[in-house]
Amino acid sequence: MWGEPKRFAIALTCVDWRLHHPRAKLYRQICRALGVDASFIDAVPGPDGLLKPGREAEWEAAVRWTKLLVDTRAPRALGVVAHHNCIAHPVTDSEHEADVRAVAEALKREVGFAGSMFAFVAIRHTDAKWSLKEIAKL
Repeated sequence: MWGEPKRFAIALTCVDWRLHHPRAKLYRQICRALGVDASFIDAVPGPDGLLKPGREAEWEAAVRWTKLLVDTRAPRALGVVAHHNCIAHPVTDSEHEADVRAVAEALKREVGFAGSMFAFVAIRHTDAKWSLKEIAKL
């Protein structure tokens, strides 16, 4: 159809529909930030809260899917994308930033990924306008 993208990444993001709406253009921002042509998206509620008590099954599923993609698609980078004011992980902005870094570190370690790992927070300006803040590159 339009050819195979050459460079892939995997992004673990929040399911919040606003992040995925075409007008938000967050997908392109994520791809640019990860330095790739395309990204596999794994969306879960409040990904930066996956290490919290009671979310063990969700964490295990995220690790399993990410590992499958790492092993079969040879991604160039991985990213975890949280956002402020998330109803699935209702914490302060500074806690979102600390938690997304912790999840990114743990995910990189759990799947044994040797490439670049990023932690981001999406900042809402309007439902259709978001910016991406890099928290960490690991």
